[in-house]
Amino acid sequence: MIATGSLIAAALISGFVVYCLLCSREIALFALLNLFRHKRRSFSTLMAIVIGGVAIFSWGGFIHHAFWILKEQTVRMNVGHIQLYNPLWFQTSNKNLSLINDYQTLKAEIESHPDLAAYIATLSGQLEFTGIISHYENETSSYFSGVGIEPVPALKLGAFEKMLSGSDLSRVRKEEMTLGSGLATTLNAHYADWLDLMVVNSRGGQGAISLKLRGIFSSGIKDYDDVAIKVPLVTAQRMMDTRGVSKVLILLKDDADLPLFRAKLQQFINEKNLPLTIRSWKEISLFYQQVESLLSGIYLFIQVMVAVIVIFMISNAMAMNIVERTREITTLRAIGLKPTHIIRLFLLEGIVIGVLGGAGSLLAGFALAGIVNLQGIAMPPSPGQTHGYTAFIKTDSVELWAVTFLLPVLTSALAAILPSLRASRLNIADAFKFS
Repeated sequence: MIATGSLIAAALISGFVVYCLLCSREIALFALLNLFRHKRRSFSTLMAIVIGGVAIFSWGGFIHHAFWILKEQTVRMNVGHIQLYNPLWFQTSNKNLSLINDYQTLKAEIESHPDLAAYIATLSGQLEFTGIISHYENETSSYFSGVGIEPVPALKLGAFEKMLSGSDLSRVRKEEMTLGSGLATTLNAHYADWLDLMVVNSRGGQGAISLKLRGIFSSGIKDYDDVAIKVPLVTAQRMMDTRGVSKVLILLKDDADLPLFRAKLQQFINEKNLPLTIRSWKEISLFYQQVESLLSGIYLFIQVMVAVIVIFMISNAMAMNIVERTREITTLRAIGLKPTHIIRLFLLEGIVIGVLGGAGSLLAGFALAGIVNLQGIAMPPSPGQTHGYTAFIKTDSVELWAVTFLLPVLTSALAAILPSLRASRLNIADAFKFS
């Protein structure tokens, strides 16, 4: 609603300016020249607008980059852009009763479907399971949360994970696995150690297996690394006594295709009458939603503060203009200028300084972003994470450009309304007595 209202206001202002240029060229030229009559005041007002605009541009670029990093991290931490589930997955606590059973057939049908395959970068099934892991030689045990993965697709789906020692599962035998760094520390486990896993399988019985530790990884999320293990999907299925998977992950070639692909995938599911439900990465990422809400709220607060400052600065400058230009205004009225012409004059002055401020904000914002992006900003780890990152100011957002430019223009036009009305209502006889 706010964006729509801003666009409507911008369209009205543009129409007003075009009308003035076509029908009142003298007034438009007079408004432009008036800005240079009081250079110091115009410059100070313009600088206030530019500083506020640069703050909006810089913070907006910063949070756009933060959102992008967090999105990529979420998508490529074994989440993907799209996930398919058995609908019962969200209705029962016993996940073993809500598996996707005929996974291989489903995978073949999706990958061979021309309307779907063109969008897919990789598709992979995963089987989640939990249990107890033990290191017999060190006499240590711990609870774990495991996932069976297809090793080759996992290279893309787990691209943000960092191997601390050993290697991933892309070239392993079935009897090998990788551990999260926190869990490896708890077990005092190292590369090539043999570890014992015990689970409750899909039929309610016990499943146990001994696996060799192939590598230790870090996702940067401490709570996850403290319990995480990965094994090949076929090993997990054998241990859990099932041929099904918990979910199917789909990574797209271009995340901009997500809405279109989701619609096509839903149509495919409906045509095949498959017992599946779709979830996007954002729907299942509560942490991302919370961070997005927080940063967006701060950004909105900054925009409001800048708008208020601009309104007060321009209103004050134009109010002083009215006092100083009382004789000028009344002289114009006396020679035949109508009150509506006076209103146009002051509105155009406010709009022109807003346009100059918006353009200056963009230029200064791009310059500042270029300087900052040479080195980036070293950021500490986010809450719950162990890895910091280098932040940049992302400047490729058309929405950010529009906000940086339009906000000064809209607030300047708004700030000019009351002073222009006041100027148009000056009494000619009384105003000539002003000294």
